[in-house]
Amino acid sequence: MRLLSFSLLLLALLSGCAQQPQKVQPPLNKEDWAKRQEQILNIRHWQATGKLGVKVPNDGGSASINWQQHNSDYQIDLNGPLGLGKMTINGKPDEVSLIQGGKPPQSARTAEELLLKNTGWRIPVAQLAYWVRGLPAPKAKVTDYAFNEQGGLSELQQAGWKISYGDYLQTSANIPLPGRITAEFNEVRLTLVIREWQIP
Repeated sequence: MRLLSFSLLLLALLSGCAQQPQKVQPPLNKEDWAKRQEQILNIRHWQATGKLGVKVPNDGGSASINWQQHNSDYQIDLNGPLGLGKMTINGKPDEVSLIQGGKPPQSARTAEELLLKNTGWRIPVAQLAYWVRGLPAPKAKVTDYAFNEQGGLSELQQAGWKISYGDYLQTSANIPLPGRITAEFNEVRLTLVIREWQIP
């Protein structure tokens, strides 16, 4: 149960119920794709709210999620994962803390360390903030990708994960961001349905 609670919390950004994407290579020229990435990366403050589902061997569940990002600092609130109550993870460079009702706070230098300590899983947590926005993460090899007709990613394979994107939502910044995301790694399947993006 502890394994699932941490995997829900730190993998929140990777899930989805997306349809199988149709590969289109490439929908944009390199200049257009570079411009799109730059526009998304220039959004320094954002908030995503929605529903997270997780399926692992012999277990699974869902939770509401609220993820707030301010530059390199973030807060992820999960409420109701597998009946375990509310959990909050706060992250900033070189310090991550986890708060769960009725338990002492835990901290580590990175979210990866905190997850490994409590579950034994090695998860590329630092890459999730890019994947949830429809971007490949830096410093990790991309093994495959595909775009939709609007020029957004419909599929990404990176760091052993297969991420599929379904619907995109229009935002106040006039930049579409993912609304349905699926991430799979071995027997783990995560689903994230984002109800709303808030961009100041």
